[in-house]
Amino acid sequence: MNSNELNWQDIRLFLAVAEGGSFSAAARTLKLGQPTLSRRIAELEEQLGQPLFTRLSQGCELTAF
Repeated sequence: MNSNELNWQDIRLFLAVAEGGSFSAAARTLKLGQPTLSRRIAELEEQLGQPLFTRLSQGCELTAF
């Protein structure tokens, strides 16, 4: 896979966080550990060069990216 191509699994994780409103909710839905999910999203954000979420004390919000 080309390093510039998006991984469909990562897109699935992104959607779960966006729909769930938090990393914890998404991790429960996906049956993943929250640290694993956070790491994968951080890697996706690094690949894209943009933050995808604003982390809040109670969940997260999508950025304007």
